[in-house]
Amino acid sequence: MPTWLIYGANGFTGQLMAAEAVRRGLQPILAGRNAEALRALGAEHGLTVRVFALDSPGAVSAGLQDVSLVLHCAGPFSATSAPMLEGCLAAGAHYLDITGEIDVFAHCHAQDSRARVRGIVVLPGAGFDVVPTDCVAGLLKRDLPDATALVLGFEAGGGASPGTTKTSVEGLARGGRVRRQGQLVPVPLAYKTRTFDH
Repeated sequence: MPTWLIYGANGFTGQLMAAEAVRRGLQPILAGRNAEALRALGAEHGLTVRVFALDSPGAVSAGLQDVSLVLHCAGPFSATSAPMLEGCLAAGAHYLDITGEIDVFAHCHAQDSRARVRGIVVLPGAGFDVVPTDCVAGLLKRDLPDATALVLGFEAGGGASPGTTKTSVEGLARGGRVRRQGQLVPVPLAYKTRTFDH
């Protein structure tokens, strides 16, 4: 079985990912910066732990040794995605993350030719609010080919994780963006709102 790693495993979402992986009989390597928290989580689940920060390419390279896929859960991704992606490119490991940050998507897209040369998949936005909702939109388009518009909404319980909250605050000054005729264009935050019946 290929070796895969959850980076940021001791964070809010990383812990959820680790628990679900174990529930499904998988054995990811748990990784991140906080040795104490990772060791406790590793002991709880009976999983291997690797401790390394992303500020040293050598440390990232060593941390990804013999890893074929990284599920990157350590935000804010504006600070952590590029060094982890560089490590994955160097190691030849597939890269997935759970970001919703448009700038990270753009950076990952800009690495497409490098990823192809290395034979790896680079998939940012594998969390709930991006790839899965795109899949729902694709299925709806397939099943309703004559539709001329799609408005997709979802209701979530609970609150945002600490990392998501921090990222949201950091992004306030940049405003929002929408795709118009295939291009991302800036818009004011909350320039358009919708109400859904539920």
